Amino acid sequence: MRNTWLLLGPALALELAVLFLPLFYIGFRSLYDWNPAGTSEFVGFENYYWLFTDPDFWEIVGNQLFYLLGLPLWVLAPLAVAYLLRESVWCAGLLRSIYFLPAVMSPAIVGLVFRSLLSTDGSVNAALDGMGLGSWTQSWLTHPDWVKPVVILMVLWAGFGTGVLIFTSAFAAVPRDLFEAAKLDGANFWQQFWYVAMPSISNTVVLWTMYQIVAIFLFMFGWIYVLTGGGPGLASATMDFSIYQQFIRFGFYGTAAAQTVVLVLSIALVPAIGYSIVALQRQFTGAQNR
Repeated sequence: MRNTWLLLGPALALELAVLFLPLFYIGFRSLYDWNPAGTSEFVGFENYYWLFTDPDFWEIVGNQLFYLLGLPLWVLAPLAVAYLLRESVWCAGLLRSIYFLPAVMSPAIVGLVFRSLLSTDGSVNAALDGMGLGSWTQSWLTHPDWVKPVVILMVLWAGFGTGVLIFTSAFAAVPRDLFEAAKLDGANFWQQFWYVAMPSISNTVVLWTMYQIVAIFLFMFGWIYVLTGGGPGLASATMDFSIYQQFIRFGFYGTAAAQTVVLVLSIALVPAIGYSIVALQRQFTGAQNR
């Protein structure tokens, strides 16, 4: 046990110094009318009051919840493709590499690609015009009804290859004897997927789902900043983008700190929910085995 703590100690100390101490400091500063260049007056929970009574904050929360509607797409699309690629597909390795290519691009590049394609005079509208579908052209990035679905598709494209890679690895760890036994019992392709593959990789599915939820709250800034700048208005803004705006652009440091605390607490719920799902699944599986 002592040797274990000797090995874990440096990593835990680094984690505390790099991650938790700054979070505690932000939480402390959220109780002040924070003025980095002067005296900061203690205001208690006033920053949180102004945050929760701000209609703009609730609009941004609504955006976050809307983006979560893309969660089934972000999970099921790479899952289905990874399962198809486990069969004898021509150049499966090449296809995986192509799918993974967007994952190595920075969010700025991904945002620029989509902004170029979906601008009013971009390739998508030009292609629709060329096919005689001019009535389908839209202001994809400046219309509040279309900008959030565009962001959902962009996140799918950017993370699709990573999901395929993770699920492919998970499928590779499932013993092939299970699939062969299912074939002998008359199970078709999709029955093997549902009754053999899915129970075997369920923990991986939960892990990927939790990662996608965390990403939607924490890793959207680069894409939103380049693609839409949070607009039109606040129609595409996310909480991490809003924190940047409050802190850097407007100088509302206390409000930004309070919003950071709310964001971190929201994210802390994700692992708790994920572990609860896994625990319930194990309990259900154990009950079935009895």
